[in-house]
Amino acid sequence: MSYEINDRTLVNELCVEIKQSVDENQKRLKKEIEDQNKVFPEIFVHPLDDTIIGTDGILKRVLPDNEKTLSYSKADELDSLWHMLLEKSIKCLRYFDNREPFQDSPNKAIIAYGIDKLEDYHRKYTEFEGLMYGASSYYRDHVFHAIRVWMLGVFVLLKKRDGEQFIDKIALDGGAKSPREIDYFECISMWTVIALCHDLGYPLEKAEQILEKTRKMMKEFIPNPSVWNNFSYSGTQDNINEYILKFISTKMKEKLPENNRAEEKANSAKETTYIGRIQPKYYLKYAKSLEHFQHGIISTIIVYKMLLYFLESDFNLNDDYVYRKEDAQQFYIRREILRAMAAHTCPDAYDIHVTTFPSLLFICDEMQEWGRKTWSELYTGLSEDSITLSIEKFSKEEISVIETIDMSNVEDSEIVIQNICRIFERQYSLYKTTFRDGQDTAKRDFDLKKVMDLKLKMNGSETRQIKIEYGLPKAEHSFFKIHLDEIGDCATQTKYKEKINNQISKQLYSEDISFC
Repeated sequence: MSYEINDRTLVNELCVEIKQSVDENQKRLKKEIEDQNKVFPEIFVHPLDDTIIGTDGILKRVLPDNEKTLSYSKADELDSLWHMLLEKSIKCLRYFDNREPFQDSPNKAIIAYGIDKLEDYHRKYTEFEGLMYGASSYYRDHVFHAIRVWMLGVFVLLKKRDGEQFIDKIALDGGAKSPREIDYFECISMWTVIALCHDLGYPLEKAEQILEKTRKMMKEFIPNPSVWNNFSYSGTQDNINEYILKFISTKMKEKLPENNRAEEKANSAKETTYIGRIQPKYYLKYAKSLEHFQHGIISTIIVYKMLLYFLESDFNLNDDYVYRKEDAQQFYIRREILRAMAAHTCPDAYDIHVTTFPSLLFICDEMQEWGRKTWSELYTGLSEDSITLSIEKFSKEEISVIETIDMSNVEDSEIVIQNICRIFERQYSLYKTTFRDGQDTAKRDFDLKKVMDLKLKMNGSETRQIKIEYGLPKAEHSFFKIHLDEIGDCATQTKYKEKINNQISKQLYSEDISFC
């Protein structure tokens, strides 16, 4: 079954069918807690509770039943929703941490320390975006994008298909297994923090680019302009950043007993313990990403420094430091959140499975194009509702989507050709790099396919279509097909082919292109 994705359908799904799944799991959790002779809290806080997706929840208020798209007049309400979702997520994650007192003392108040600092940074982000887009503060694309990525991910995780939910397939990045299962609500809370915070570093990445362009421009009339060449770290700041890089690059290994039979026998009766080990290739890739000031790793650092939930992470690489099961579990939860954010702008990292949070973020982030404004749209004439998305299939074995782009207001064929080249350069190349061949990719177990329909008007006549189809099959060569048979005669098609080839013939993966 195909699902048309937009703000309206996502809100409807979250507030109806997905709410049923949430309610069922809350009843399940309540029974599990009570079976342990503990008291389930009267108010169990999580990012999909009734205050968010209930009948009078905030989602229904920000998108009334008579509206299809989130309105920019609701920017303040979405800011409040962003803050509320993050706060609920941290509280939920703390509740499930067995080292915390909240399951034994259900009347204790859970506090998400550092949320106020993150909210203050988010407010400054908003002010910067208004400056960056040359618009008033009323225009805030970042919070809309973050909320939409979050809703899309919740839909993908919890929408039942053939009686199954994608959330049941989620594993830790790299195929590592956690010491115990992650609860349904922990998983949702992890996704919420990932989706809402993954672009927090974007304005700092942009500021770096702005400074560089300013320096170059000023050199035209000032020989040695006094403008910073770049942002740099030193001293304590650099040490903290290195610590965070090590954190997100580490995995747990079970601690094995020494070669002593008596000790081995004694240890067999003890709880399994773990030690931390840095994965060098992860460390170097994320260090390079920070060196290039990419906003994913910057977002990771911002979240780690501002939220006490991460600052209190249990992390030590010494051989004599061991983690109990709960320590290792909580390490993995925090590492996975941070690694997903860092990985989404780290081109050197690649994914083998789609059932990890880094893959889920990458795909949802790339699919969320509806309702977005970019500088290019100011010139191509695209409106906010020009792009629509349909999900044909989303499972651990296959992802298939269709994106329709209404370009009927664009009469210049050169702009159409430029858009086709951008799709190849910015979309297909990014997908293929992220899911490229590498070590262990023989284990890749999914196919990915995307179809893009460009609706055009040729010379003011009837609507025509250019169809772009690209895919990354697990066992075959990747492909990028451009269907030009509807745009006119052979001469017109030949002109398109020549111009497209001229622009992308020297690009990476250009050998994958074919025309139909």
